[in-house]
Amino acid sequence: MDIDRLRGDGKGLVLYFVRAANCPICMRHVKTLAGERLRERGVAVAVVVPGGAAEVERVRRVAGDLRVVSSDGVAEHRAAGLDRTLIMQHSGTLLFDGHGQEVYRLTATMPQGSFNAAALSKAIDRL
Repeated sequence: MDIDRLRGDGKGLVLYFVRAANCPICMRHVKTLAGERLRERGVAVAVVVPGGAAEVERVRRVAGDLRVVSSDGVAEHRAAGLDRTLIMQHSGTLLFDGHGQEVYRLTATMPQGSFNAAALSKAIDRL
């Protein structure tokens, strides 16, 4: 995944890796991210969806103006260290600074533990 391209000329990039396009908890996190107005804080956001075009389109319907990209099956999830435990795809929130360095990571097997808006906001404040 090209972090620099997704970040653009902002000061950071948030990648939110959803567990599945039909995960209601993940979609709630996507809606929260969409409402955070991170672009106004100089931070780009991309939602990474396991699967292909159909799954990406499903998530786009709830993502507002957030960029939604495919994980090429689960390749990008795996590249970010988000594997599967039994049948559960791990999800997570990653923040990269303006140099492409990862500065924040919150991941979990269960999506309830993979997103924390307050902790993410504090990490963005430190960029």
